Amino acid sequence: MGPIKSYARKSEDELEVIQQKMMELLDASKINHSDYDGYGRVVVIAPKHGWGPTDDRQKLLQKEILELYTPWIEHLRLLFSGASNEVSRQIKRTDSFMMSWIQKKGGYDVPASIPKAKSLLSKQTQRFDELPQMLESVKRASVIVVPDTNALAVCPDFQTYHKVAGQREFTLVLMPTVLSELDALKVDARKTQEFRGKVKSVIKRIKGLRKQGNLHQGVIINKTITVRMVAREPDFKNSLSWLDRENRDDRILASVLESQRQEPSTVVILSTGDINLQNKAEMAHIPFEEPPDPD
Repeated sequence: MGPIKSYARKSEDELEVIQQKMMELLDASKINHSDYDGYGRVVVIAPKHGWGPTDDRQKLLQKEILELYTPWIEHLRLLFSGASNEVSRQIKRTDSFMMSWIQKKGGYDVPASIPKAKSLLSKQTQRFDELPQMLESVKRASVIVVPDTNALAVCPDFQTYHKVAGQREFTLVLMPTVLSELDALKVDARKTQEFRGKVKSVIKRIKGLRKQGNLHQGVIINKTITVRMVAREPDFKNSLSWLDRENRDDRILASVLESQRQEPSTVVILSTGDINLQNKAEMAHIPFEEPPDPD
């Protein structure tokens, strides 16, 4: 397994695949030309060029591209939800162009030939290329690890999460949904005494860190690890549309995405052994790792 990429870097890689598929679509396409030269003094305003008929090969490529592009643009908007008006307009304009060309809607932007269409596509998508690259230039913490509740119960030693981070220096973030669930589980009679004991051990560690400093700002342990606590629930208005605020797993994912949005060049890793949460994390483009074995 190679190194885990940041959200911004993954966005660049996915855009490259979309661009390649778009080029394939153009190679399979034809451009028709209007023979109308005008009659007398009558002026007809209409595009000079238009897309030719869409065959089965093109329809298949359109479907493949939409399946890649639709979630990609939602993730890009998420990353830039707090951006300037100019950046927002740039995303909107380029998205409008992309959707028009994927769906072959035609219009005045259809050029005279396929080579010219490829050149125009490259020029338009370059605007998208520049956005993730801009985020990559903003360097902050290199790796953030977000454990879910069961991960902390399996491995309550924060220092051991260097196995998830892949390095000794990282930030471990405790999300509000996880903290709330820990409090509920420590008195849950349906859980075994052993499990409740593990949960209480985690809570004791967290309370112990409060004595060392402000957990909301971050407390350093073992010289290289910063443990930080998030108090605010995630903002679902600036998250992925399919996440449900009433679902515990979705609240964790929304919190991870908010952390990633705030630090787009940082690698944010979810530590969970929950197969359903792993499945959702993959759909949300969030890298995940199994909880580490305790040392």
